Amino acid sequence: MRKIGIVGGGCYGTALAECFSRVSEKVVVVEKNSQIVDSVNQNHENSVSLPGVVLSENIVYTDDESNFDDAEVIFLAVPANFVKQACECVPNSEIPVILCSKGFALESKGLLSDLVAGLLSNEIFVLSGPSFAAEISRNLPAKVNLAGKNFAKCSELSEKLSSKNFKVEPIEDIIGLQVAGALKNVLAIGCGILHGKNLGQGAAARFMVEGVLEMTKIAESFGGRAETFTKVGALGDVILTCSSLQSRNMSFGKFLADGGSLQMWNGALAEGVFSAKFIPNLRCSSKIFTKIYQVIYGDITVEEFVESVFE
Repeated sequence: MRKIGIVGGGCYGTALAECFSRVSEKVVVVEKNSQIVDSVNQNHENSVSLPGVVLSENIVYTDDESNFDDAEVIFLAVPANFVKQACECVPNSEIPVILCSKGFALESKGLLSDLVAGLLSNEIFVLSGPSFAAEISRNLPAKVNLAGKNFAKCSELSEKLSSKNFKVEPIEDIIGLQVAGALKNVLAIGCGILHGKNLGQGAAARFMVEGVLEMTKIAESFGGRAETFTKVGALGDVILTCSSLQSRNMSFGKFLADGGSLQMWNGALAEGVFSAKFIPNLRCSSKIFTKIYQVIYGDITVEEFVESVFE
């Protein structure tokens, strides 16, 4: 590819930039934090969000979105609550937009792809899968899914974006992949609670499986497909996020188990905290996710949570 654009130069956006620098002549990242822009352009390192990773020389950071005008594809790699602002950096054009954000559109009570579609005329795709930033930025093997209604274009993009150690597999279910990406972060908070309470691997496995079953029903209520939850972009992402304390979501759950609370948490909030706000708006009943929502926001105690999910 000639040029890839990315909105968002945080941890994951930077990792994607390094990942795709292997398949594109140039990667342009629009980032409004001048400290990050200067760090990357001067030292080839995002010392703020991804320190210690040496970035390729064909990666350029800027605060000027006009650099996207001749990009072949533009990625939105910002937290879910900043997707609306990120769309302001994207030209309304035939350039495909790939959504990497995990969460829901809380104001409109819908999917992020619907929010983006209401703001841009560009064709929209969704990228999701088990890919920690610290790993893919170091070229460790990973595989993700790219979903889009235009499967021919989705397949073409998947082939162009794939490299030796980063494989992109196309699927059609843009709804199911988004629901999986949003809810796996919520489920990981519950898994972190179980880990913090030393309930064992068997309990965690049961919890994850039952959580995936609920996620599947929720996706179907939006029009998604159950088969998506056998794909690496859904099931693989659940396994990764719910079994490693590298996951900020799982770490937050452990923090709750250790006696912490949402009000006591210092630092950036895990995305699952925001996604959980959507749970009361679900179109079907969900025992596990309702209980996770309640324990996050203090409606029930950690002890009540554990007892209720295993009763």
